[in-house]
Amino acid sequence: MLKVIHVNYFDYEGGAARAAYRLHQGMRRIGLDSRMVVLRKLGDDPHVHGTSEGNRRLITILRQRTASMVLRSQHSPNTAHHSVNLIPSGLANWLNRSDADIVNLHWLGHETMSIAEVGTIKKPIVWTMHDMWPFSGTEHYDDLDAPGRWRNGYLATDRAMAHKGLDLDTWTFRRKLRAWKNQTFHLASPSQWLADCSRQSALFSRMPSRVIHNGIDLGVYKPVNRTIVRGILNLPSNKRFILFGAVDSISDTRKGFHLLQPALLRLAADGWADQVELLIFGASKPKRPPDFGLPTHYLGRITDDIVLNMLYAAADVFVAPSMQDNLPNTLVESLASGTPCVAFDTGGMRDLIEPGRTGFLARPFDTDDLALGIDQVLRSDAATMRHACRTKALRSLGDLMAAENYLAYYQEILGD
Repeated sequence: MLKVIHVNYFDYEGGAARAAYRLHQGMRRIGLDSRMVVLRKLGDDPHVHGTSEGNRRLITILRQRTASMVLRSQHSPNTAHHSVNLIPSGLANWLNRSDADIVNLHWLGHETMSIAEVGTIKKPIVWTMHDMWPFSGTEHYDDLDAPGRWRNGYLATDRAMAHKGLDLDTWTFRRKLRAWKNQTFHLASPSQWLADCSRQSALFSRMPSRVIHNGIDLGVYKPVNRTIVRGILNLPSNKRFILFGAVDSISDTRKGFHLLQPALLRLAADGWADQVELLIFGASKPKRPPDFGLPTHYLGRITDDIVLNMLYAAADVFVAPSMQDNLPNTLVESLASGTPCVAFDTGGMRDLIEPGRTGFLARPFDTDDLALGIDQVLRSDAATMRHACRTKALRSLGDLMAAENYLAYYQEILGD
């Protein structure tokens, strides 16, 4: 039986963790000996091992605080998460002593492993890239004010003028370059966009790569009778609902909350104000909520898959105004639930949204075009579009399909 160990910061919190854990579960369902090693364990899965339990919790806190102090020496307007991964965790030695046939790395930010120790792993490595950090500096997504430094190798001349202090992005990139010069990563990208970025990068252009979409349990996320779920969620049956949500959906600029408001104000002005209401999950109602021109319901953080499935099924359209994203779990969940999606044509959105069939791709970052897309979906034949969404999920987004694709990749790497 093939043995694989997945390495991630969390086992369940955040998009990368949910995708990694779903892959782990899918692999166990097809008979692989899949285990996870995480810095912070939140669940009770016996096949997930947390490395920061007991006495090691204090060590982890000290490592992370030290890294945070270092990061404060760089002043960057880029609001994406940054990770310096400076202090060893000891995890590489543990992986090398394990009986794993394959080590599958996932999201390593926030000092999960140091850059240097990743270079000392002796097992065959598959690295599932959930964002741009593996081939970038400290940033997990490109700086829109100085894009593409990862292509050029972080030259002194391509740093944005707004950046002050130490250039930790260049320093971290060079640390990766030195530590990984003799290492081979077999890259797995959830989206074609991120695979293309890695092939264009100065760090990973020579690495083998493959596109494998994130999978989801299609027995949990599925179309449900809309009238029934609206009754359960206490939503009126005579309204249309726009759904928006993500982890830190309001506070994370990258998720585009600030672009949602002008789009919905335009939609309301075009005659939808009395017919449509907005549902927001991933955040509680702020003290001064913005005016969307539509009745708005803040649902707070929701992590339960059954509740999320009902929420997607109750909605008429899911809107993802993200400025940057790989292959968002929210869109995968929405399509599996039979709900069409509207997003800007950026990142991996094109892998999921087929314009006119499963949703609409708006021009980045044209809020009028985003409003037009929502309008078109609301006016479309709902039954036809919902069927197309579910068909898309059945064809390419199942967790067992993802597990089988990874197994084939593993076997190819191992020569079996």
